[in-house]
Amino acid sequence: MNTARKIAKESTITFTGLVYGNVNRYLYTALLARWVGPEFLGIYSLANSIMLIAEVLAKMGLETGVMRFVSRLNPDADKEKIQTVIGSAIKMTAIFSLAIMVALIISSGTIVEQLLNERALLASVLIIFAIAIPFNALTLVSAFATQGFKRLKYKTMVTQFLNPTVLLVSMIGCYFFISAESAIMFPMLITGVIGFFVMIKVLKSLSGIKIGQITASPFDRELLKFSYPLMFVTILQTFMHWMDILMLGYFTDASVVGMYHPAARTAGLLQALLLSFLSIYAPMASQFHGEGNEEKLSSTYQLVSRWLLMCAIPIASIFIVFPEKVLLLFGPEYVASSQILVILTVATLIQAILGAAGPTLSMSGYTKLVLWNTIGAFILNFGLNIWLIPQHGILGAAMATLISLTAVGLARVIELGIILKMSFINQKSLKSIVAGMITYGVLLAIKPAIMDYHTLITLLIAGLTSVLIFGIIIWIMKIDPEDKEFLNGLGIFKGMFKQ
Repeated sequence: MNTARKIAKESTITFTGLVYGNVNRYLYTALLARWVGPEFLGIYSLANSIMLIAEVLAKMGLETGVMRFVSRLNPDADKEKIQTVIGSAIKMTAIFSLAIMVALIISSGTIVEQLLNERALLASVLIIFAIAIPFNALTLVSAFATQGFKRLKYKTMVTQFLNPTVLLVSMIGCYFFISAESAIMFPMLITGVIGFFVMIKVLKSLSGIKIGQITASPFDRELLKFSYPLMFVTILQTFMHWMDILMLGYFTDASVVGMYHPAARTAGLLQALLLSFLSIYAPMASQFHGEGNEEKLSSTYQLVSRWLLMCAIPIASIFIVFPEKVLLLFGPEYVASSQILVILTVATLIQAILGAAGPTLSMSGYTKLVLWNTIGAFILNFGLNIWLIPQHGILGAAMATLISLTAVGLARVIELGIILKMSFINQKSLKSIVAGMITYGVLLAIKPAIMDYHTLITLLIAGLTSVLIFGIIIWIMKIDPEDKEFLNGLGIFKGMFKQ
């Protein structure tokens, strides 16, 4: 299959799942915000951030490692090797995750009382979340193993369709039939257990691996050697992602964290675009680099970067021009965070546009360089949060995120240009920039006329306007041949863009 069509087809599968998953998680957050208030939402956000950081330690970077190793093997000729790699990854993840679970349960009291100075409810939530860690870690490693076969539907089905649905439904059930406290406590564990058993069954069906092979698998030192630098990268990236939440929890209180969380969740929707493209791009980049096909790797990198730019601009424009209306979805009290949404949207937009550089370096074997980049960004982010939050509160946290994400993104793009002589942008990308500027101007012009409408009506009009104006401008400036191939790979446009 043509590379552009392959990326489009698989990205569509992932993006559809990510849209569904993020809509569910967004609704989950919006309902929590309305039902339990900023303080309980802040407690959930703090516990979730700590759990996700611990979860990264539990995975040891093995999710990326198993994807890379499996993607370089032939599913038919190397079936036994694939089973050995997968079995080793799952066995190591099980051991590491159980150790992390026990450590977090033991330390939960200290974290809550001495570091965050929060109420005892947070400790209870942390313990329940800790029990979910082994299930979540094993689910993700198994999901990435199926991604190594360059088939994304299994991972998407479980992580983006099943899990978010279970999370939302169980939260609603807990809230109405048990208590508000249970609504922020038990859904995470319920989701982890169900997702784990479904994903393991899918992996067994795809790879043919059996439980006995997993328990008998040796520790794969080569897999661990490749993976552990990525673990530190992911740990630092996760810390950076949740640093603002944790530092706000340290310097302020759960209510302030609760005010910040909706803006962070909304801006984070742009990451769905990045993940949908990188899910198929990463194993393809590994394959092209392994074959020594640098020209194919470079052209694919530019294609993915250009389409990330094209897809992200219309969405980001809505968040930047209409932040008040977007945050009204969570409740009137959250409109005060509209400036935070604008800053975080710019940060995640930059992250999306420059985001393909990181996986390109990793899949080309430069994992330690990616690690050092992330260490630098982490130190920068940590220092900025310590400096800015005491002076500016949630505004300082948002600015720290913007500066650090921009710095690490630019660093990776520059290094990729120096090492592999690859550029993420070319003349074709300028079309998206021009179209984005015009779209932004149009949205600003119509804002006064539609702001008095109901929130949903305003956002619907803004969304349709943004997509239509951007699409028309791109069409006027002519669609490139490889972009037509990409669009033909999208099921909804199939056959509309013939060569």
